[in-house]
Amino acid sequence: MSRYVMIAVLALLMAGCGSAAKTAPEVAGYVRTYLQAHSDVKRVAAKGVQSVTVVTKGQDQDVSADLGEGLRGRLIRTGGAAYMQMLGEEVAPGKTWDKVTEEHEPYNLFGIGLVTSQAMTLVNSHQVHEMLAARGRVSGPASDGGLARYTVAIDVRAALDGLDLSAFLEAYDPLPLMQDTEDEYVGVRAGDRAAQARLRGKLLKEFGAQATYELWLDDQGRPVRQRLTAKTSVEITFSHWGDTTVIAPPADQVRVLR
Repeated sequence: MSRYVMIAVLALLMAGCGSAAKTAPEVAGYVRTYLQAHSDVKRVAAKGVQSVTVVTKGQDQDVSADLGEGLRGRLIRTGGAAYMQMLGEEVAPGKTWDKVTEEHEPYNLFGIGLVTSQAMTLVNSHQVHEMLAARGRVSGPASDGGLARYTVAIDVRAALDGLDLSAFLEAYDPLPLMQDTEDEYVGVRAGDRAAQARLRGKLLKEFGAQATYELWLDDQGRPVRQRLTAKTSVEITFSHWGDTTVIAPPADQVRVLR
């Protein structure tokens, strides 16, 4: 009888995790798939000294980023307007925000465009991790502090050899800063084997020969955290699923651009 009790307890523990065995592609693509159906969420990404927080509520968005070397800013889009803040400095006496109406298209302003594009690339890096982890070896779920944790071991060289490099670049570096880099990417997309080999070599040096992808889910199957542990490591946490707010800055701190 005790044997059956033990089996029942183990079954309850697994049920409490709200998860079942998954394949490597399922684990790798879980965050992307879940976000497609549940877009209102707070995401926090960290990579070395860089940190990004993105809050989404319907069409509204609050992006805050510290990318190091003094590159820091925040962009709030809500109510048909964009509110921009760079470095938290005053833009006028007593005001630290600029309000730019849609007619001005705030992404045309270089500073905030640079910060937000790099911020979104970092917070969306789960797409890069997915492509690397899809061909890995998965284990789990294992119970970890009340969460279900999946682990994918990645042979980076083998993963890179199997990549669609054009699709990878769209997630990895959608807006390269240097013209030389853009030119190299053009060669990669055109099928230039030398350019593709150089890119694979660069990526192997960046990520290292081996990497580990981990995904934590709560008892409702919602992503709580995902992490790629590699030579360059990234972690993204998720919270406030379906319970987010995006609020414009206080009016007395805003300068309106005409």
